Amino acid sequence: MRNFATATLHACIVIAAAACTSSCATPVDDETSLIVVHPSRSTTETEITTAIQDLISTYPVCVRVPLFRTVDVRPVNLDPAKLKLDEEDAENAFDVMVRLGYMMKAPRPDLGNHVFEFKRTQLGMDAAKLRPGESIPSATLGRGGFCMPAGRKLVQIKNIEYQAEVADSRYLIVDFIHTEDAASVWAQNPDLRRLTGGEHGQVPPGPLVGRVLVSRVWMRDKHPLKGAPDSGALWAPSYDHIHDRWIDIRWGGVTLRPWGLN
Repeated sequence: MRNFATATLHACIVIAAAACTSSCATPVDDETSLIVVHPSRSTTETEITTAIQDLISTYPVCVRVPLFRTVDVRPVNLDPAKLKLDEEDAENAFDVMVRLGYMMKAPRPDLGNHVFEFKRTQLGMDAAKLRPGESIPSATLGRGGFCMPAGRKLVQIKNIEYQAEVADSRYLIVDFIHTEDAASVWAQNPDLRRLTGGEHGQVPPGPLVGRVLVSRVWMRDKHPLKGAPDSGALWAPSYDHIHDRWIDIRWGGVTLRPWGLN
């Protein structure tokens, strides 16, 4: 269960947001990083539509290759005879990322005929950074891969459920149809798509039915108790009840693919 201070603060925020005031009897703990509340029924479909489009266009789809951990760290030997079973396609993966401008490749003949040094370009460094309020593990990005925006386009809102309860939390649930943006890096580079997989993995190119569990989120310095009652964004955070914390606080409740599709 969430701790008492968090629960109390949540309740206070609901009251503050409803009244659109910046005062509350409960003090704000400086350790509180964000406040999450259930969106009210007055939330407009226009705001919901805009939020869904933002979430599905920025949702991270990740390329993870074990040998990408060597980028910016040490030269890598891509001799097929030296590669492990799960690394056999590594040279093609590196070449794809080099061709797309995420890495620079330099041969190291002093170390062997198949040895190369790879460095991230600025584009590659940007693809491995976290922005404020986003929480894909930095170790995954920094050592094993790159994440790029999914580049999906909203086609239609199918259904909005305002009072949905999931795992002891309330959400605004939206079912929608989406498709690939022809201008996205995925649409223009099929080789890149073949490198994706895992939890934040490949998204098929055609129309799909997706789902988002939406909450209203304030970062600590912008929530109602700090005098900004209208600043809360519609995000899709997930709550980790085991560790009593919010995780994937922007996209955790976004499902782009039908359940069971890998």
